[in-house]
Amino acid sequence: MIQRRPWHGVEWSLFIVLTGSVLLGLLYALLHMSEHAPITTIQTILAILLSYGVPFLFWRPNYINSTCYPIAVLLTGIPLQIYLSWMQVDAYLTINCPLMVIGFLTDRKNAWWTAPVFIVAMPAAYYFILHNGMGIGQLFSIILNAILFFSIGLSLQRVVTSNEKTEKLLAENQRQYLLIHEQNNALEQYANQIEQLTLLEERNRMARELHDTVGHTFTSVIMGMDAVSYLIEAAPDKAKAKLDVLRGVTRNGLEEVRRSIHQMVPKEGDLQLSQQLTRLANEFALHTGTQIKFTTSGDEYDIPKQTKLTLIRCLQESLTNAKRHGRAASVEIALSYTVDQVQIRIEDDGVGTDHLKVGFGINAMQERITAVQGLLQVSSSLSQGTIVLCSIPAKQLSSL
Repeated sequence: MIQRRPWHGVEWSLFIVLTGSVLLGLLYALLHMSEHAPITTIQTILAILLSYGVPFLFWRPNYINSTCYPIAVLLTGIPLQIYLSWMQVDAYLTINCPLMVIGFLTDRKNAWWTAPVFIVAMPAAYYFILHNGMGIGQLFSIILNAILFFSIGLSLQRVVTSNEKTEKLLAENQRQYLLIHEQNNALEQYANQIEQLTLLEERNRMARELHDTVGHTFTSVIMGMDAVSYLIEAAPDKAKAKLDVLRGVTRNGLEEVRRSIHQMVPKEGDLQLSQQLTRLANEFALHTGTQIKFTTSGDEYDIPKQTKLTLIRCLQESLTNAKRHGRAASVEIALSYTVDQVQIRIEDDGVGTDHLKVGFGINAMQERITAVQGLLQVSSSLSQGTIVLCSIPAKQLSSL
């Protein structure tokens, strides 16, 4: 298996240790071969350098061959160690660092042969080739030595692999976090845009209603008052009748303006929903003479503006219908907060009906509630009044 990657810090450390051990091995060999001929010493040095350099053809930065490196060590390092032992130079320790590198490069594809060869076959070869100079105790010592250094390299590999997986997992988590953060920002921007568009649509609607109502009423009144100014001396009776008509037009216009104002969202955006609904109910009671009882249950928590607007619209339409169609004398309003949802219940004592007709107002309520994944329930019975229930799930509240 060939890998084209830079060395890890562990591999650079192994390289330094390996190079240092070879230099010490050269020095150790030279000191024990001083009595031999110079040509033999030179040959030994070249053999040691060859066994050191050839494996680096297959284990170097940006080129790592985990199969050929052990083979190179097997073909150059082990014969050298046998030769040095035969020359009565105890240089076996020079194979320890290559064993660590082999253990570090061992994977599932080559472990089936590297471990048996370097842990069992290599010490056995020493034992049988140098049988006269090695006892059984030395054989077990060599095997234990090989197991130790092979295991050190294998352990280092596991540590590096674990660190790589941790770094990849951390990088992936960071990427997912950034992606979620970006998507969350996009959703927040989208929600803000929708809220702004909703508010703009509401302003435009109110502008049209006020323009049509106030403009028409004031125009009629001004023109009528101009006519009265001419009739007041010439025909006082007609002027009086005209004033009565203008009084009716003004009263109707004022009622239209009031109805438009009652549909507006309270400006106190910092107030809790219960405070806004209480104020709305009190104003309605004052204008219409209706007795209203308002209660709140549960721990109140902040909800988005769009949700407040939806519940306010639900109450406004319910109060209007209770008075206009049900001719109710009293209304009970219950706002409740639970872990699962926020809910408002409006019950009146109006005439009620067994055949409830869904008009524009209820349809508008249904559209608003559906937009926030809520539920609208309207029930009515003849002479039993009407009950309106608006519920919005808490899950939806947290995602807005």
